[in-house]
This record gives sequence, C-alpha cells and structure tokens, in this order.
Amino acid sequence: MICKKCMKNVATVKFTEVVDGNAVQHHLCRDCFQTYQRNSEGFSVEVPKPRSKTQRRHPKRPLPDATPRCVSCGTSLSRIFESAEVGCASCYAAYGQEIESMLEALHRGLAHRGKSFKCDDARARLSMELQAKRLLLRSMLKAEKYEEAARLRDEIAQLESNAQSATASLETKG
Repeated sequence: MICKKCMKNVATVKFTEVVDGNAVQHHLCRDCFQTYQRNSEGFSVEVPKPRSKTQRRHPKRPLPDATPRCVSCGTSLSRIFESAEVGCASCYAAYGQEIESMLEALHRGLAHRGKSFKCDDARARLSMELQAKRLLLRSMLKAEKYEEAARLRDEIAQLESNAQSATASLETKG
C-alpha cells in the first residue's frame, strides 16, 4: 500500500484517528508518520519498543557498548533492540538467538500460526487430532518403528469410525 500523504513510499504505519466520534484510517510511510507526530497536537502515537527476555528480567542492565556488528550492514545488537528493526537478512544469522528472544517477547511463538476461529467445535478438534496422528504415523513409518505405527493406525481407524458415527447421527437428527 502506498503512503496516503506523500503518495511515493510504501505505507508501513497504519493507525486509526478518532476525532469527535469520526474514525479516520491513516496509512503512512515512516517519514510522513514522524512528521505527523511532530506536528500533531495533543496525543502522541508512541509505539512501545520490544524487549528481549533478558531485558525484561534485568531492566536496569544496559547492553554492552562493545557489541559485535553485522558483517553485511554493520548494525549492532543494541541498535536492533533500540529501534526494533533488523538491518539486513544477515543480521538474523549474526544475532539469531537474541532476535529470537525479542520475537518471543513480542509474539506468542516463533512460528506463524495465522488466524484461527475461537469456537470450540468437536469436529474441528477431531480433525486436527486426526491430522496430527497421520503425520506422526508417517514419521513412525519412515523411522521404521512399525509397532508404534500399528498402534497409531488403530487409533486413527477408531477416531475415523467415531467421526463417521457422529456425522451419521447428526444427519439422522436433521
């Protein structure tokens, strides 16, 4: 999306401003957003900076000044923590552990999970359980653990028969 103010750069900041009950959505690039913040009166749109797990435990302990720098872009680890921005792709390799702890502090995990429904549907849980057991069955067969694979095959068959009987009972009710 393009910045709605300068119409040149990519919009990286999205926020909604509510004035007198009217909501206006803004899509701005970094430069226009900083200009907007400097020129706006009243409220400030301050975004909290992420902290790593070690910073959360020891808030008064500063990062050492002699931190190593990324070989490609020269960004230091302290700069990444201050700005919450990584300099380049090589920074992930250089500061892998530290960046992971920062991401874990920001998100619930390191893997993207996407959106999921908040419903408590028995069929959805059963489907997820079947999918997990099928994946586990494939890995057991690859590892040549045939006894475990046979046990999983039986569990899958039992779950599938339970699912079919539940579906059939729902169809007869409807």
